[in-house]
Amino acid sequence: MKVFNCIFGILSIIGAIYCMFYPGLTFLNTGWIVTILLGVWGICSVIDYFAKRKKAKAEQSEAIMGTLGLVVGIAAAVISILAMFMPGIRLMFDVIILCIFSGWLVVDGISSVAMSFKVKNTGSSAWLIPLFCGILVIIGGIYGFFHLIFAAQAIGFMIGVLLSIYGVKLILSAFEKPSV
Repeated sequence: MKVFNCIFGILSIIGAIYCMFYPGLTFLNTGWIVTILLGVWGICSVIDYFAKRKKAKAEQSEAIMGTLGLVVGIAAAVISILAMFMPGIRLMFDVIILCIFSGWLVVDGISSVAMSFKVKNTGSSAWLIPLFCGILVIIGGIYGFFHLIFAAQAIGFMIGVLLSIYGVKLILSAFEKPSV
């Protein structure tokens, strides 16, 4: 399993570099990226469960989540295939994803601003950092509602960042010492 983790980690980092340099194309291919990641994660989780089952360390929740990821990955593949042949469906899904992302940014920014005032009430001087970040995120979310291309680019870049973190995590897990 360590070899698979290392290989998938390297492939994830290569994919992340592509995603960060071509965020617009990444957004357009989000359905396929999610499908592949869920499928690979589901298969690896199920294989990992059966490998650990022999050592009595297997967690059933990990196998259930892996199976669920595999099922959702298959469902995402079906939707992505349908979207290839029906451009209206693809456009609708893309716009919905962009609006949800922009709305999420606004809500997250408001949450960050609210948290900054809670930190301010405790007497800490660190309250300005979440306030500043929250205001920036709110502005980005509002901007994203009116400029969907900006939101698509942001999503594509964030997928690249998350994919690189995932790849590094997989590579590091290959060098993890087994617990006794």
